Amino acid sequence: MTVVAASCSRMAVADPPEVSAANPVHDENATGYGYAGGIVAGIHTYGWMVPAILDSLGESWLSHGWCDFQLPRPVYAGDELVTEVVPSPQNPQVGLITQTVASDGRITIEGTVGLGDAPWKNDFSLPKDRTPVPEALDRPFLGLDDIPTDLDYPPMSVPLRAEDARTWMRERIRDDEATWISGDNPLTHPSWVLGQMTPLIRHSYRMPAGVHASGRVQHLNSFRADGDVVVAGRWGDVEVRKGKPWSTTDAVFIDTHGTEVALVRQVAVILPRLPGK
Repeated sequence: MTVVAASCSRMAVADPPEVSAANPVHDENATGYGYAGGIVAGIHTYGWMVPAILDSLGESWLSHGWCDFQLPRPVYAGDELVTEVVPSPQNPQVGLITQTVASDGRITIEGTVGLGDAPWKNDFSLPKDRTPVPEALDRPFLGLDDIPTDLDYPPMSVPLRAEDARTWMRERIRDDEATWISGDNPLTHPSWVLGQMTPLIRHSYRMPAGVHASGRVQHLNSFRADGDVVVAGRWGDVEVRKGKPWSTTDAVFIDTHGTEVALVRQVAVILPRLPGK
């Protein structure tokens, strides 16, 4: 299938309180890290690209498609975000996707999208442990020198029913498209999948702050909001850049029927604790 050019626009809104409470870069504390203000979570800016992806590739992308993306610049509440998908000159079956801020042309997301299996699908380092456990009562604090590598996370179980999906769309993505909210088992919005990566860390660990730097998503099967979802992940490599660890996590999502529905890679820059926090 040849990629069809498509675009969409969306006004960025501030993250809900539970997001900023879990990560201080999403509220006014972000100024302590050198940002102009609280930055909008990458899971939301990614979610606001979805209409353009679906217009370009069709709904089959949700059940067997992929995206590889970087987040080079922050998004702030009030930014008008314009997403464009165009065919790659080298391969018209691959889409080049770019999200920019209308007012200044700032690139906030760039990457590639396509249908079927991604060329890097087999590069994920997936966990062997996939039996969910309750949230740890005593979660160790991860300092900059304490980030694990080559270690399975304790898996978690996350409720995902129709009302959970509707709450996500209402409070996070602010989209009332029927695909994501109608019926007893609506399709799960792709941003929900990315949105479980930080909770997976905080299910067993405490950490000061982090910034989403890049990601990969491989959709494997149709994914509906109709029961508890297992999220199982594995700590991957840690690369130190300018004194800060860039940590890679790979995860598999298993729906309530035992079907693997998505593979996700998140690369996050782990930031130090702010003085007095």
